[in-house]
Amino acid sequence: MKENWLFVVSLAGMTVSAAALMLLIPSLFDSGEQGNFRGIGVLACLAVVFAVGMLYWRPSPSSSDNG
Repeated sequence: MKENWLFVVSLAGMTVSAAALMLLIPSLFDSGEQGNFRGIGVLACLAVVFAVGMLYWRPSPSSSDNG
């Protein structure tokens, strides 16, 4: 049961961090503004960490389907 909660938390964390990352990416290409590279880098690292957590804590497949 603990793995299911960790999977759900990792899924939610990846969703939020990836969505914020996608919203900040266009600011890198705006002319005249200094991009916030540190914030974008932190969000990218968080998204990767949560994605790895999702892969590590994913629920095992149900063995009730034998076909």
